[in-house]
Amino acid sequence: MNTVKMERIEINLPKDIIFAMRGIEKPEEVIKKLKIALAILLFQEGSISLGKATELTEMSRVRFMEVLKEHGIPAYEYGDKGFEKDQQAIAGYRKMAEK
Repeated sequence: MNTVKMERIEINLPKDIIFAMRGIEKPEEVIKKLKIALAILLFQEGSISLGKATELTEMSRVRFMEVLKEHGIPAYEYGDKGFEKDQQAIAGYRKMAEK
């Protein structure tokens, strides 16, 4: 069994933020939301992969990709290189189909 080593961190928050969180959420839900927010931030920065983000959030890959979509963040980058590669593949398939 592959176990992930964990390390505990603490953060200081203003009392009014703590009060607001207690009024809305159970402590477990606050922790879950903070993990999701951290995973989104680190993924968006390129600091962690999609796989690591799903590990941090304890979500499936599909569910985390849905969360990214809800926040307007693409799960995958599709740049000019990828587009050109796809265009070349399409042209190749068309040539094969014409034969």
